[in-house]
Amino acid sequence: MLKYPRYGVCVCVSIVIVLFFGLGFGGGGTARAETAARVLILPFDIHSDKDLSFLRNGIQDMLTSRLTRPGKLQPIPREAALKSIQGLADIDEKTAGRLGETLGADYVVYGSLTVFGDSISTDARLLDTSGKKTMLSFNESGKESGDVISHIDRFAGQVGETLFGAGASPAPAAPAAAPKTPEEQSRMHPESLWTGKIDAEDQRLAAGETGKGALGAAWKSRNFKMAIEGLSIGDVDGDGKNETVFMTEDGVFVYRYTDQRFLKIAEIRESFNHRHLSIDVADINENGVGEIFVSNIHEERQSLMSYVLEWDGARFKKIAENVKWYFRVIDHPSRGKLLMGQQGDTKRPFTAGITEMRYNGVEYVPETAGELPLPRWVNIFGFNSGDVAGNGREMTVAFSERNYLRVLTAENEREWESEEPYLSGGIYVEYPDEAAARIGEYREQIRQYLPQRVLISDVDKDGKNEVLVCRNKDAADGLFAKLRIFKSGQIECLAWDQFGLFPKWKTRSISGHVSDYVLGDINNDGRPELVFAVIRKSGSAFGDAQSFIASQDILPKE
Repeated sequence: MLKYPRYGVCVCVSIVIVLFFGLGFGGGGTARAETAARVLILPFDIHSDKDLSFLRNGIQDMLTSRLTRPGKLQPIPREAALKSIQGLADIDEKTAGRLGETLGADYVVYGSLTVFGDSISTDARLLDTSGKKTMLSFNESGKESGDVISHIDRFAGQVGETLFGAGASPAPAAPAAAPKTPEEQSRMHPESLWTGKIDAEDQRLAAGETGKGALGAAWKSRNFKMAIEGLSIGDVDGDGKNETVFMTEDGVFVYRYTDQRFLKIAEIRESFNHRHLSIDVADINENGVGEIFVSNIHEERQSLMSYVLEWDGARFKKIAENVKWYFRVIDHPSRGKLLMGQQGDTKRPFTAGITEMRYNGVEYVPETAGELPLPRWVNIFGFNSGDVAGNGREMTVAFSERNYLRVLTAENEREWESEEPYLSGGIYVEYPDEAAARIGEYREQIRQYLPQRVLISDVDKDGKNEVLVCRNKDAADGLFAKLRIFKSGQIECLAWDQFGLFPKWKTRSISGHVSDYVLGDINNDGRPELVFAVIRKSGSAFGDAQSFIASQDILPKE
């Protein structure tokens, strides 16, 4: 048996102690050393004259994501946090400390969000339950809805610095004076992205000002003080020329581009409690005048009440109303414009498959062939079909339930899927969460955002079809289940090779988000343009909405 001198053992023990404490196994700041510290993140109080309660879960999720540090800091599960505050009013320091002790938390994060007029204020606290003292107080104000995201980001960073030291959460470096990158441009106001003279109505740009590649000259309308949620193009008065039809939440507007002006022809308003989901133009009844198909829901009744408008020579009137179908017109590469329908009920927004529809002389009815042979997850608002691969075989291109773009064979086998999801716009439907507790007759609602169009067309006249889709960016990265704070948007043109779809070109990134887009001859020059609506700012408690319509020429392949 080997024997060691006593002092050697002491030296070894001393080295272990130095290594353990000197190298920071217990953490570099004030956080507990033995195990990961536990932090209780309480839902923020929301003070507003409008219902913004859905922000509570989003802020809680965001803080949970930002503050989780494996081995150092572990948030207490949300379910326990929610249960702990049942029956409580506003949370103060004393209440927060008591809740933290009850749940065995080392720290408690709590706060409030106050919206008044056009201003927003975020107040947050970090409480140490052992000393029953506030370690960090945070307060910032802003004037945009997106400011709450930056507030929470900065607060989370300050919490990290307080608990783990200044090096744990470095502040972003001050930007150097340098040319603006595309990412920086995406945050700019749209007016600064479209150079050139702007008159009272619109502006026209030369091709050289809009970038290189397959895109040519661009045109932009004036800014509208409304959120343009959808648009379509077609001849809606039978004069042989196209009009631009767009919708807001409760209105339908008909405009015409003529003599370098974008002029209003008609405005149709829907009654209270109605909310528009989509708009399309197509002459389905084949009378030479394009009908306007509007998917519409009655929010209080949670029921579909879609309708169809048509010009009667004097005004636009409803030729179908209270229709229990979602409408979508797809522009098929070989068959032209087709009207699609899908049904739903109060429990689930989409309960049946998609069917092609026709006009029987009285109303719009499903074709006798029945539902299209598509997977049940395919949504009417986000699919199209055509010869995408250039081999004469038709395939379906559709967004999945998680917003991934998929290409399906005629047998519904997955041929390709995008690596990343494509964030859609702000249009949504809601249905009851059957797993949630009922409060009287009310049950918590699940919000389902609707996918955007899929366009299939030979846009550059090279003999092969391309796929056009939209990609928007959310500043909150999808953390808010009932709120999207859009950062930017752009339209991508995808083409097929032996490996699948690949990006052929894309529009420049524009601040806000692209709410809808079509291929259509907006200026009646005989050539279709890429036409899209951009919502710069959504109307809310933070101010008026702002949006515009733009078009861009697509150059033929040389």
